[in-house]
Amino acid sequence: MIQTKMGKIEGIFLVLTIIINHIILNLPSEIISSTSSAAPINIIFISILALLFVFLISKLLKKFPELDILDISEFLGGKWLKFAFGTLFFLYFIVSGSIVLRCFTGNLQIIYFPKTHIAFLLFLLVVAIGFALKFGFSSISKANLIIMPIVLISILFVFIANIDNFTILRMTPILGNGFNSTFLSGMSNLFAFSGIAYLYFIPPMLSNSKHYKKIGYISMILSAVFLLLSTSTILFIFPFVAETQEVFPLYVASRFIEFGRFFQRLDAFFLLIWIISLVSYLSIVASFCLTIICKITKISYPNFLIPLLCFTIFCLGLLPQNITQTHFLETTFYKYIVLILIFGISPLLLLLANFKKARLKKKAGKGEEINETTA
Repeated sequence: MIQTKMGKIEGIFLVLTIIINHIILNLPSEIISSTSSAAPINIIFISILALLFVFLISKLLKKFPELDILDISEFLGGKWLKFAFGTLFFLYFIVSGSIVLRCFTGNLQIIYFPKTHIAFLLFLLVVAIGFALKFGFSSISKANLIIMPIVLISILFVFIANIDNFTILRMTPILGNGFNSTFLSGMSNLFAFSGIAYLYFIPPMLSNSKHYKKIGYISMILSAVFLLLSTSTILFIFPFVAETQEVFPLYVASRFIEFGRFFQRLDAFFLLIWIISLVSYLSIVASFCLTIICKITKISYPNFLIPLLCFTIFCLGLLPQNITQTHFLETTFYKYIVLILIFGISPLLLLLANFKKARLKKKAGKGEEINETTA
């Protein structure tokens, strides 16, 4: 169970880690597939929506300082609602983490290990996650402070180093397939900011509750910037998204980077950084899964659950038969679960909890007035 207190920078990097790892995989390609040449405009649009959403949940959580969404669900509907919401988020975290793990290892197999069984690659990464969990969330969070800046620099470097390979005209027509795909159906690309899910859980973990808004806003702005850079890199280099579907496109873009005869094939270096980033991401996801289990079962020391959790992630990662099924899960199941659970059901729960608290406060006020009148 996460008992440590996080600072502002740790909180920002935690949320950022979730979104950045999806960016490293196929998130930019998914946005380009749905919005075509209007992808940069769509990203700016959904980024504004994400910031507005962070503003909304900050307001809704203001009346519940140092409580997460599970505590608030218990206030609203009792232990059964807390258990239901805890189960939903646990399944969301562990399934989404397993999808990302399977997608990454599938691409890794295609690039470097075509003769290696996928189970072996999954096993190595899951063992790394298990070791990280043994050190505790505090160590994972502090290690992430070192890892994430390097990952961000790598993405920025891929963008800058490829500028000479850009064809800016690929951004035309400006509205891509039209206004509808850019702004109306394009709103579904809000799932790109799935890191918002973790904002529902971090209030009790913060050393200073006043940092909550800053963590939300800064993490969303940085996520938007790097999503825009990554998507622009892919859009301006590749004539068709389909050409990069077999492996994650940011890796393919890194293979275009050359600095003379002595600095070639830097893609292996970037891949190493992104593997470390993936382990950090999955360790955070697993830590939150353990926290949820502790909250809904009242287990105080969950270390004995770490092998079982790692085994579950491993088994779920083995379920997709091939990379096509993994892409399908990533672009359909994951996308709509995020939209429904994070952007639909969760804010509705917070809204209802605010109404209940206001009603109870109003009743308490009336009770005090009656007591004063009687006296």
